[in-house]
Amino acid sequence: MTSKLCIYALGILLSMAMPLVAQDYPKVEVPLGFSFINVHPNLTPITSFNIFGGGGGVVYNFTPIFGIKADFMGYTQGNGLKTRLTNQGFTIFGDVQGNLFTYMFGPQVKKHSGRLQPFGEALFGAAHSNTFASVFNTIHGVSKSSNNNAFAMEFGGGLDFVLGRNVQFRPVEVDYLYTRFGVNGTNYTGNQNNFKYFAGLNFTFGGTPPPPPTASCTISPSEVMAGQPVTAKIATQNFNPKHTVTYNWAGTGLKVSGAGDTGNIDTTGLAPGGYTVTATATDAKEKKNNTASCNASFTVKEPHPPVASCSADPTSIKSGESSTITANATSPDNSPISSYAYTASAGTISGTGTSATLSTTPDLAGQTISVTATATDARGLTGSCTTQVSVIKPITCVNVEDWGECTFEKNPKKPWRVDNDCKDTLDKLALRLQQMPNGQLKVVGFTDEQEVVSEQTLGAQRAVNVKYYLVTDGPTKSDPSRIEPRQGGTKGKATHFYFVPEGSLCEGQVVEGTPVDESVVKGQSRTAPAPTKKKAHKAPPAAPPAQ
Repeated sequence: MTSKLCIYALGILLSMAMPLVAQDYPKVEVPLGFSFINVHPNLTPITSFNIFGGGGGVVYNFTPIFGIKADFMGYTQGNGLKTRLTNQGFTIFGDVQGNLFTYMFGPQVKKHSGRLQPFGEALFGAAHSNTFASVFNTIHGVSKSSNNNAFAMEFGGGLDFVLGRNVQFRPVEVDYLYTRFGVNGTNYTGNQNNFKYFAGLNFTFGGTPPPPPTASCTISPSEVMAGQPVTAKIATQNFNPKHTVTYNWAGTGLKVSGAGDTGNIDTTGLAPGGYTVTATATDAKEKKNNTASCNASFTVKEPHPPVASCSADPTSIKSGESSTITANATSPDNSPISSYAYTASAGTISGTGTSATLSTTPDLAGQTISVTATATDARGLTGSCTTQVSVIKPITCVNVEDWGECTFEKNPKKPWRVDNDCKDTLDKLALRLQQMPNGQLKVVGFTDEQEVVSEQTLGAQRAVNVKYYLVTDGPTKSDPSRIEPRQGGTKGKATHFYFVPEGSLCEGQVVEGTPVDESVVKGQSRTAPAPTKKKAHKAPPAAPPAQ
């Protein structure tokens, strides 16, 4: 039953150690220490006695949990066994010795991580002792050989406490020790179910040192404007997961708060440029290789002022009128626009927000006023834009301007036709009209006194033909709404040109002639052929008078 319990215990230790594979483990272990065995000799009337000794062993680890152990132990005892036999009434002949030596080999499983490292073992080998033969000889009053060798096996386990890199304290190792000794020259052979205790030091050699703890830092965002928050985080590796790690945050010229793995940076008032945050993780329970540090950097960007644009509506006003100024500003850094302000080189500007009103007085006629809008963002940075408003003089009255004439003398077959001389005049006239932003051209057509009464409409035809050329045929096309053909009576084979500026005519100013009805008198191209004259049909001869 006892052997079965030890086997069960070994299995439990193996199942516990399997999932706890360490990254680092020693290649060789050498346990050395004190031991005693509570011996059950299986010889009546002696039920048990203790022997004391010690020894050591060597373990070679093939994996982080599995190794092969060689165990060598030696034991002896004083007069205790002799005294017990004497008390039982036996006569002692010579020394009753109690020596035992074991030589065993077998697998060991062990958890090689953490401070506490449990292990289990199953060893098989041999034992050498004179104990059983000495007791048998005394009890039976015979003298047989007292030195015997026997089969031995051991099941059990213990616990190591790590003191340092290469030294461990073994406070307890308990084993079930089975031996099968007999007495030479007799039929006696017995099974001994013994209890073994061992304590001492375990020295370890080889293996790679555990990796040092490391840390990595991240920061978000990596670019900010002064005043915006920044958050840094630290992630650690290779620290003992069972220990509490403390964190410290620092930065040159920075205000960093936070005691955990997150640091909060206050960027208020920081000048543009790069900054570095340092985080240090510490395991206070470890004596060495207990810290790791990392850095993370961020940039405080150069602030950009608002970008503003503005416009005026209308851009040209009469003195005494007003214009609406509209401004719009945005911040490249997404800072809110807090206010708008306006200034003007003349006049009066009033308004807040994105709109203001420019008011003028009569004395500003003829001036160009510059209006500047200034936008201010939440940081106090400003951006400006400028627009202009022209103040024109009010027109009270206008005078008719005489722009010359064009004659129709050289083509008697087409007396209404715009000839080459007239064409040159009209080309120059069209350019001049184009340069005038406002006003209207009055074209007055005349007839000659010698032209017959049926041809008196030639004046109207000449006027509309001039307009047709200026609007359609000529190289410089004029606005038809700015040209008015008029019929002016008998002054010669010509058309006369008058320019009337925009506004009311001054007193006494008139343009001769009357407007031509262009739905009746159609304009003709200078290349249009002359109309064909219809021949008169002769009347049939009159019939002779009746007789």
